[in-house]
Amino acid sequence: MPNRLVGIILCVLLANVLNYALGTWLDSQIPNLVPPVAVADGSTLNTSRFFVQQADTVLAGTPDAETLLDFYAYLDEGGTSAYSNWRTARADLKTASAPFRLRALEIADASNSGRFLSLLLLIITLLLFFGRVLKETSLFTPVLYLLIYAGTTILYGSLSAPLFSATVVGSLVVYFGGLRLFLPIYHTEWVRLMRPGLTFCLFLLAVMAWRGPELVDYGFWTSPLFRLCLVLVILLTVFFHLSILKSVLTSAKMNTITQTFAIGMPLGFTLLVAGLFLGFYGKEAGAALGTLNYELVLFPPETVMAFNPEAPFFLSLIGVLLLVMAGIGYFIQKIAR
Repeated sequence: MPNRLVGIILCVLLANVLNYALGTWLDSQIPNLVPPVAVADGSTLNTSRFFVQQADTVLAGTPDAETLLDFYAYLDEGGTSAYSNWRTARADLKTASAPFRLRALEIADASNSGRFLSLLLLIITLLLFFGRVLKETSLFTPVLYLLIYAGTTILYGSLSAPLFSATVVGSLVVYFGGLRLFLPIYHTEWVRLMRPGLTFCLFLLAVMAWRGPELVDYGFWTSPLFRLCLVLVILLTVFFHLSILKSVLTSAKMNTITQTFAIGMPLGFTLLVAGLFLGFYGKEAGAALGTLNYELVLFPPETVMAFNPEAPFFLSLIGVLLLVMAGIGYFIQKIAR
């Protein structure tokens, strides 16, 4: 218990440091990612900048952009009045002037459904957890965990991001499958390793149940406090997962060096599979990056076009190197022991 308490305190301190570093990095890199003048182009990054900096004094210029800003006013303020203004403006709007902005409006249209479904999944997850349904000895518990992860991912993608959902859920299946395949882990220990992921899922579901999935992106780009909470939750999730994994490997009589190599194998395997999947997706190199961005509307399309189209293959290369090095080190340590 004291070790975990120390770890939690370190996570809190590290979260503050990382949040400050992340905010500083965003302030320095955002001008390189988007045009110098913010516009309501549909991307959450650029539209959030426009809303925060100029929406009170400058009109967006086109009816679809002004309608989108009404939705961002709802994300920022909440309340029935702001939501009614957004729905009224959306009902009056017939067409959008740009496909990317049309995609942003489609995501905004699904925000109400995403909000109630997130609340429903949040309640179901809490009932399963506190009702002791997620038993470590049950064969169905891993399936329930993966269904919760998948549901959270799909809801974050506004029920219309198949490539993003397939990538995230597939990576989770490969990672947890790799843990069971590569390491000496029993079923109960394997299920216990999945439990920390609920922390992150519950946080996302609570945020999405408040004002919809787009609130996650808007809060990340505009609120240092929200970024701090997000970073802290991610660190706590990773910490508890690694803490359980370390105790499991220690009980298997592995020393620290062997444990390090052992953790690298499922992680490298996951990066390899995810990189190959994204790299070979589509008919052209980099098609996966454009599709992911279109599904989530994170960055302007011009920004993603400037990314290296071979980036997924670099991810798979890192996975290969990690898998080979960790595998060799792991088996050498086992032989030496």
